[in-house]
Amino acid sequence: MRFLSTLAASVIGTLIALGLIVFFFVFFFFAISLSADQTPSVQPGSVLTVPLSGDIPERVTDDPFQKAFGGGPKYDLRALQTSLRKASSDSRIEAVWLRTKGVSADWATLEEVRQAVVQARESGVPILASSDEFGMSEKDYFVASAADSVFTAPQSSFEYNGFGTTVTFFDGALQRLDVEPQLIRAGEYKSAGEPFVRSDLSEPNREQLTALLETVNDQFMTALSEARDISPEALNRLAQDEALLTSSAALDANLVDGLRYEDEVRDRLRSIVDGSVGSDLATVSVDGYQRVPAEEAGQSYTGSGQVDIVYAEGSIVTGDPSQSPIGGAQTLGSTTLTEALKTARTSSQTQAVVLRVNSPGGSAAASEAMWRAVKRTANEKPVIVSMGDVAASGGYYIAAGADSIMAAPTTTTGSIGVFGLLVNAEGFFEDQLGVTFDGVRTSPYADLFSSTKPLSPDERRLIGGSIDQTYDTFLQRVADARGMSVEAVDEVAQGRVWSGRDAQEVGLVDTTGTLADAVAAAGDAADLGEGPYRTRALPQPKTLVERFSEQFAAQTRQMWRSATTNALERKFWRQKQMLDRVVGTHGSVQARLPFEPAIE
Repeated sequence: MRFLSTLAASVIGTLIALGLIVFFFVFFFFAISLSADQTPSVQPGSVLTVPLSGDIPERVTDDPFQKAFGGGPKYDLRALQTSLRKASSDSRIEAVWLRTKGVSADWATLEEVRQAVVQARESGVPILASSDEFGMSEKDYFVASAADSVFTAPQSSFEYNGFGTTVTFFDGALQRLDVEPQLIRAGEYKSAGEPFVRSDLSEPNREQLTALLETVNDQFMTALSEARDISPEALNRLAQDEALLTSSAALDANLVDGLRYEDEVRDRLRSIVDGSVGSDLATVSVDGYQRVPAEEAGQSYTGSGQVDIVYAEGSIVTGDPSQSPIGGAQTLGSTTLTEALKTARTSSQTQAVVLRVNSPGGSAAASEAMWRAVKRTANEKPVIVSMGDVAASGGYYIAAGADSIMAAPTTTTGSIGVFGLLVNAEGFFEDQLGVTFDGVRTSPYADLFSSTKPLSPDERRLIGGSIDQTYDTFLQRVADARGMSVEAVDEVAQGRVWSGRDAQEVGLVDTTGTLADAVAAAGDAADLGEGPYRTRALPQPKTLVERFSEQFAAQTRQMWRSATTNALERKFWRQKQMLDRVVGTHGSVQARLPFEPAIE
C-alpha cells in the first residue's frame, strides 16, 4: 500500500513539474514576442498623445512581463523628454495632446516635464491639454498650463488649494511595543530620527519643511502667472479663497480655456491637423514613439562624442542589493554604482558623464565608497551631477565628488548631517514575549551594538564620537568640492534640507536645470561641439532571465504569504515591516532623510 501511495505521489509530482516547465517555456516565448522591438509607423498628420497619470519614473526597462500584465508606467522621464524633442522636428507630428489623469510625480520631475512641453511649444508644435471627466489637481495643472490650450470636462473638479506635507511619527507605537529608539545625531536640523523619538515636528524641522513648501508654491505660481497672464497675487488669493473649484469656476478665473468632453477635444485636434470632423484621428503614443529613431524624426547627432548617464537611484546600501534575497523598496548599492562609473570611466567611446542622483541617502560607508568612485571618474572625464526629486544626505555626499552640480529649483537636497539609531527592544522581548537575555563578554564594550539593552553614558559618548567624525569628513568633502571653508559649510549644513533654488543661493549647487541641460553641460565641458550628443544609460538593464527570476521570486513570496497567513498574522507582518524600518539602521552610521517629503 505504501508503495502505491509513493508511486502515485511521484507520478503526480512529475506531472506537476512537467506542467510548470511547459508553462514556463510558453510564457517565456510569449514574453519574447512581446519584447520584440517594433518601430511604429507614424502617419503624416499624426498627433502625439502623452498620457500623464501616476508616477513618471526615472527609468523604465522594456519589460515584456510588464507588458504582458499591463502594470506600471510604460515610459520614463527620459523617453518623454526625448519624444517631445523629436516631435518638435518631425513633420509628421502636427500636434501634441497632453492627457492628464492624476499625476503623482514629485515636483522636480514635473518641472522637467513642463520644461520639455514649453520647448516643444516654442518650436511651433501646437499643444493641447485636457483632463476629461477626471478633473485636475495642482500637479496635473502645473504641466497642462504649459500648453497652448487647456481644457477640462464640464462638471469636473479643479483642485487649487495650496500645498502641504505630512510626517508620520512612530514614537507612540514604539512605546506601546516597549521598543526604545536611541538616537545620536550631528546637525541641529538632522531630523532623520525624529519620527521614532517624537510625536510632532521640531521647530528646526518645521522651518526647513516650510521653506521647501514655499519654493514649490513660488515655482508653481510663477509658472502659472507667466502662462495664464494672471498676477501671482491674484493666483494666491484664489488658492486661499476658493480651494476646490468647479471646472466652470476655473474657466471664469481664466485658468482653463474651455469646458470640453473628450470627443470635442478630438474634434479640435482634427481641425488643427486639417482633418474633417468625424474622420479618424491619427495618433501615436509616447511608449510607441520613443522607439522611432531620431534620424527618422528629422534629428541628427551633431556632437562628436558620447555622454554616459549614470543613474544613482534609491536608498543607499552597501554592496549589490540585487543579491539580497529580501525584496523591498528601490535601493542604490555601492558596488552597483561603482561598477557603472568604472564602465563609463574606462570606455573609449565615453567623453563625459552625467550622474543622475535621485536618492534620500543611506549608509555613510557606502556613500563614501561611491563618492570615491565619482571622484576617480571626475579626475579623468568631466562629471556633471543632475539632481532629480531628491539628492540629500548620502545623495548629496556622492554628488560632492563631481565637477559641477545642477538641480531643479524644487529638488530636495543638502541635509549634510549624520545620525545613528540603535534600538533597545529589551522591553518588547521581556514584557511582550517573555524572552530575557544574559551573557558574558571579554571587554566592557563587546556588546555595544546589542539591540537588547540600553546604551550607557560611555557607550553613547563612543558612538557620538564616531558620528562626529563622519560628519567632519562629510563637511570636508563638501568644502573641497565647493571651494568653501569647513566653517562656511557647517553654517549651511547642520543636517538642513534645502530646495535646489535655495541651495544655489547658499553655495551647495552651481546652477538649476534639467537632465537635458546637464547632458548639454557635460558635452560642453568635454568640447564635444554643439550637440545633441549620443547618450548611454548605465547601469545596463537586467537581462530578460534576470528580470523574470526576480519578479517570479517576489510574486511567489507574496502568493505564499497570502495563502499561508490569516488576517491577524498579516497584521503582525505589517507591524514587523514597521519595526524593520527602525531596526534596519541599528548600529550603523547613516546619512539619510527621515522620509522623502511628499508635497501635495
